[in-house]
Amino acid sequence: MHLHRSNGTTLLRRGAVDRCNHCGTPIEWFDRFDDKRIPLSPEVPARPVPAPMRWYIARGVAYPGADPHTGQCRISHPAICPALEHTDLPPQIQDLVSMLAVRMRRRIDQGLLLPPAEQPAEKPPAPNPAPSASSRHVISLHSTLRIAPCTVNDVRCTALDYDGERCENGLFDLNEGKWEEIGVPHSPGRHGQRLQSETGGRMWVWSIYEFAHTLRWRRQLCADHDGGPVLNQAENELVPFSPLTHGEFILARRPAGYGRPRAAQDLGIHTGPKNHTVCAEPGCSNASARAEQSGWMCWQCSRVAKQRARIHRQWQQAQPSEP
Repeated sequence: MHLHRSNGTTLLRRGAVDRCNHCGTPIEWFDRFDDKRIPLSPEVPARPVPAPMRWYIARGVAYPGADPHTGQCRISHPAICPALEHTDLPPQIQDLVSMLAVRMRRRIDQGLLLPPAEQPAEKPPAPNPAPSASSRHVISLHSTLRIAPCTVNDVRCTALDYDGERCENGLFDLNEGKWEEIGVPHSPGRHGQRLQSETGGRMWVWSIYEFAHTLRWRRQLCADHDGGPVLNQAENELVPFSPLTHGEFILARRPAGYGRPRAAQDLGIHTGPKNHTVCAEPGCSNASARAEQSGWMCWQCSRVAKQRARIHRQWQQAQPSEP
């Protein structure tokens, strides 16, 4: 499978087709022009649709407005979902919502969809919930997402000494990773749609790409214990990240205070080479970084001078000789 080089997104259509959990209407997820995601309806004529509700697709990315070539447009599904309450809709859009409501009621009568009031919660409780922390950071270990029990700079080594005491060293190193904005992993169901809508489909994670560093973080060992013999370890605290379970810890903004210190720079002014020679041709500013002989000319002026000398010799040879 290959993506066209002109495509503006890597979201495959096969994995972006879904049904609304509220009403069962088919929808398609698209990447928006502002790096967010939006569920859209199939294409409809743009004329009866109000301008603020119009969306069109160009190279796989959703943009506001109607398609200038076909005159078609798409509508954001939350704006016409019959399971939600809508006010001040135009008559044409109200008729569309009523038609979708009839389809929703037919699916409910056929047993294919539960009414919104009877739908079970999609976020099952954890069997052994861990103690909640006020702030937990998500770590990307070579594109594998793990969530720490605390902030990334407070993660401790899990190595135990002879007395069973845990190592006091931390794992964090400012030079091993960086903060990076990535897409929120897709989660099916109503809760996943709400999470995508609330976060805009983007989140900030601490990314580590070098293989040796990712291995150390996976084992949750500090630099002193990494690569050496470890008698015993505490339970690994970096658990796989799940948007449905850890949605409250998704960071919408880049955390402050993790900037790398700037290296000391030499502010001396460079005055150029000490020994240089300027071209002897009047009006030429070319120069050589070496000390050349007197009368030195650059290659451009030398070529012009040789051409002039050759033309002068040809002119002299063409003059008639005196008797």
